Amino acid sequence: MKIAIVGDGKVGFALACQLNQEGHDVTIIENKQKVLEDTVNRLDIIGVLGNGASVDVLVEAGVKECELLIAVTSQDEINIICCMLAKKLGTKNTIARIRNPEYVGALNMMKEDLGLSMQINPEMAAALEIVRSLRFSSTIKATSFAKGRVELTEIKIREGSPLIGKNLMEISSRYKSNVLFCVVQRGSQIIIPDGQTII
Repeated sequence: MKIAIVGDGKVGFALACQLNQEGHDVTIIENKQKVLEDTVNRLDIIGVLGNGASVDVLVEAGVKECELLIAVTSQDEINIICCMLAKKLGTKNTIARIRNPEYVGALNMMKEDLGLSMQINPEMAAALEIVRSLRFSSTIKATSFAKGRVELTEIKIREGSPLIGKNLMEISSRYKSNVLFCVVQRGSQIIIPDGQTII
């Protein structure tokens, strides 16, 4: 896949490394010559010197042929403009790093008009991951499905837990949880539970 990255900071460089390793055709746009030279010398990618919010620079970078442009500069506004222009020039999909929470509501409303396929707020993503980790702190394994709307977790019930001796229906009603118990494992025995199964 042909991918353009605007911004060669920590995030841009990490993306370039990962996407390059996966075999994608990566072009990185950066306005600091030394930073760009270092990256191009370290990775097998194309570098374009200039401002990613410039039509001429985007054309030089070949965004018309790109399936994806990812704008990860330190400035939200530049990232939005890069995505708008790239979309107008023919890039199929665009992703903008947006750090200012004040922009989130407006961007959700105007996503299509602005040419954004997706916006990412790294601080919010990190905060949500921390909350998720805390929520499942006694969990052995947790996996998300359906864009985070469903969590499949494996929980080891320790001795002394208030859940011991209670059936699954009691647990669900007592803790007012919207939980579906899929499997109960006791040693090597696997049980497909119903509401009367006792922990």
